[in-house]
Amino acid sequence: MLELVSFLCGAAVMVLEMAGARLLAPYLGTSIVVWTALIGVILASLSLGYWLGGRAGDRNPSAPRLAGIILLASGFVLTAGFVHAKLLAGLASMGFGLELGAVLAALLLFAVPSVLLGMVSPYIIQVKLLTYKDAERKNRTGSVMGRFFALSTIGSIVGTFLGGYVLISWLGTRTILYAVAGTLAVASLLAAPHKRRVPAVILLLHCLGFSIWANVSGRNPAEGLELDTRYSHIRVQEGHLYAGQGLMRFLSTDPGSVQSGMFVDRPRELALEYTKHYALGWHIRPDAKRFLMLGGGGYSVPKYLLAAKPEATIDVVEIDPGITAAARKYFAVPDDARMRVYDEDARVFLNRAAAAPEPKAYGIIMGDTFTSSYNIPFHLGTVEAARRIHKLLDADGVFVCNIISAVTGEQGQIFRAIRASFAQVFPRTHVFPVNRPKDGDDVQNIMLVAMKTPRPIPLSWDPAMRAMLDKEWTRPIPNDTAPLTDDYAPVERYAMAILRARGR
Repeated sequence: MLELVSFLCGAAVMVLEMAGARLLAPYLGTSIVVWTALIGVILASLSLGYWLGGRAGDRNPSAPRLAGIILLASGFVLTAGFVHAKLLAGLASMGFGLELGAVLAALLLFAVPSVLLGMVSPYIIQVKLLTYKDAERKNRTGSVMGRFFALSTIGSIVGTFLGGYVLISWLGTRTILYAVAGTLAVASLLAAPHKRRVPAVILLLHCLGFSIWANVSGRNPAEGLELDTRYSHIRVQEGHLYAGQGLMRFLSTDPGSVQSGMFVDRPRELALEYTKHYALGWHIRPDAKRFLMLGGGGYSVPKYLLAAKPEATIDVVEIDPGITAAARKYFAVPDDARMRVYDEDARVFLNRAAAAPEPKAYGIIMGDTFTSSYNIPFHLGTVEAARRIHKLLDADGVFVCNIISAVTGEQGQIFRAIRASFAQVFPRTHVFPVNRPKDGDDVQNIMLVAMKTPRPIPLSWDPAMRAMLDKEWTRPIPNDTAPLTDDYAPVERYAMAILRARGR
């Protein structure tokens, strides 16, 4: 039984870590800063637990105490699932900044259970050794240690794949935490003598009850709906963004921002201002019929194209099938034979499509991909990615990409690096700040237009298009940031300047 206990505790550590990232996402995002804080805190806590468990095991090891350690860990995991929302909302409102806020969140929610789970491995070895006679205990120490560390590590491996491939894809984060707490309660039952199993049984029943409650306490979009997918924690909410323009529904994957928006009564209309600026692409290429969209989100632009251009076909690459499912359910995305959706990483798609013997030729390729904290995935802003996009465009093809950044100053480094990457491949690039086109230091949506031919952008008699064209940035852009490459793309460092300026 102790071998199974070791396996279960090892699995619980990794599932807890993966679920922890989802727990923090709605309040702190999913950037590398958050992952660094979470991994660092859990590793530090496990290390402290190994030391404490070793000392406790040397003094007076016993099965009841082992069961108690595991039961305490179960209780703290259960508590984290129950109180995390208020705790994290409170932390986020205190303005600690992203780095300190992420560390504090990880400490408060996961440090204690991680210390307790770290104690299990050295302590359980001492308990196992007590089952051998004094004469043979010395000769068994090495093999017992090796067996239990191997079982714990195998449990961690199983927990990693189970969490990443199954649990996060099918269960909510709270449910996963309650399941981890329940698993640890079972491990405590297995370790405890028969007469001392009542507390573990009671805690297990609480875990089951909370799991059921977590799965039946859904909310409608007007109140705010939260969904966990394989890659994201998403929110669907309703409200008013523009005065007098009607009720909108929003999709968010990052705290404090909106990734997609839709007018509830006009679902195929482009609602968010930056999405309207993809029209720069079909202004330059009015004859384009084949479109590629990197990043689906709420599918605002694909929906518009399907409605406005009857002859258009569009391929959409969205890494997260859960986001696509949410878009179909809440954002009126139609099943249309002219739209094909690829559930894969956009760079993987570009690599595969560009390597085909006869690559598809798109008239317009559009980019709207983000991870978290204003980051375009680094491998989509590199020179190598630009070359793939260039190859997939037809002779007069156009690439239009949304970037959240400033143009100038420290907060514009991420934009200037991506622009430099595409300028190295495309003969002509244009820059259109969407919200405040004369303010280079303001962080906003910036549309980068890269053209495969050096001809200028044509003029327009349409007032809306003229207004967009008038936003073009014509002042010099500092050439102080090197192009991104697959080998070196410090987008996280560049994005931190934006986060600090915004108090994140």
